[in-house]
Amino acid sequence: MSKNGVGFTESIVHARSGSYPYRAGMGMIGSAEFVVKMDDFVDPITTNLPANWDAVVIDVGATVVTDTTAGSLGATGVLLFDSDGGSEGACFYGEKCIQLTTGKQFFMEMRFQTELAADSTVQFGLSALTAVVNPEDIWTTVATDVVAFGTLTGSALVKMLSDKSNSGSTAETGTKSLSNDTWHVLGIFFDGYVLRGYVDGALALTWSQASTTIPTGVALAPFVGFLNGSAATTEGHCDYVRYVIER
Repeated sequence: MSKNGVGFTESIVHARSGSYPYRAGMGMIGSAEFVVKMDDFVDPITTNLPANWDAVVIDVGATVVTDTTAGSLGATGVLLFDSDGGSEGACFYGEKCIQLTTGKQFFMEMRFQTELAADSTVQFGLSALTAVVNPEDIWTTVATDVVAFGTLTGSALVKMLSDKSNSGSTAETGTKSLSNDTWHVLGIFFDGYVLRGYVDGALALTWSQASTTIPTGVALAPFVGFLNGSAATTEGHCDYVRYVIER
């Protein structure tokens, strides 16, 4: 399938330039050029694990369920992260089916909202799953190889962590913040050389540490995680997750 499309208009097969620059020219449906995965979370959840994901790491008292409440949040294919205690949450992940490759483009995005942006952790990205004892093992340097983007408890500003073979890299803070009770689209983009993070289509961070801290050539698993912070009542909602890989 060519980038001009065969039997489809270009805007269906490949995204045009628009409000989300990292999508431009990338496949919106699977093809010989792009691997595309879109999960809108409309399928059943079994024991806190959304359909078509491999496993979930979850704290005692935390739950991941379909929000079936009618309204702006629920009943539209939305996951609800909830818990009965503070500093608890969950992280679910898929197969190690993604490899960042020099010269090949990749993006991953999710639509998420949290009740308290500065007092919760919202994370998604790619991980080598070196340890899966606690949810946070997946998005910290407990994992030997990781690309993680989102917020950490204590600040609504987004942060990114990229590390390869535990190289000693540290998280970098971006220029964009999440707001309470507001839907945000978070995006990770690797153009084949440079790693960037986006909030609602606006550039929030360009990874500034050595390119050797980007885990290219490693099998990685996509993941989504949430911790509620000090308030047990803080909830998180995830509307969808999408990733696109240039073959």
